[in-house]
Amino acid sequence: MSDVVIGKGKLAGKGLYAGRDFNKGELVKYWNLQPLTQTEFDALPKSEHMFVHTFDGKLFLFPEPSRYTNHSANPTIYSDFEKECDYALRQIKKGEPLTINANLEVQHELETFVADYEKSVVTDFTWLKGGCRNAVVSYRLPSGAQRTRTLKRIDGNWRILGGQ
Repeated sequence: MSDVVIGKGKLAGKGLYAGRDFNKGELVKYWNLQPLTQTEFDALPKSEHMFVHTFDGKLFLFPEPSRYTNHSANPTIYSDFEKECDYALRQIKKGEPLTINANLEVQHELETFVADYEKSVVTDFTWLKGGCRNAVVSYRLPSGAQRTRTLKRIDGNWRILGGQ
């Protein structure tokens, strides 16, 4: 029996479900990310683009089953970005949807992209507005300089459109 099961959902018609009971704090799944070059991203069918995310300014393809983790305002799992895996937020019963808070994932994408872009640690990072395709962010550099940037996801990765 598998720990996670692909069923019906909102991501390309699929979703991820618990294949067994999980206790709060238990490891549910690893992401098994596949790094992509820009050329590899460009060669993907458009239907695969929704499964590509960026961390530290680099492109990664989420393979099955992780790619079908749906988003929810009341998620059942949380992401550990350092370990690239998900843990149970609470007790999860077999058959329950496995969902994450997508805003936390996008915030992590934006923050790590900006740090990579600036080639520096950023502090006081604030996602001011936007969503998973467009965003305005504010942050502080070690020099104390405060920056506000407008970003847009283009060809799979975030790009700086403007700001100061």
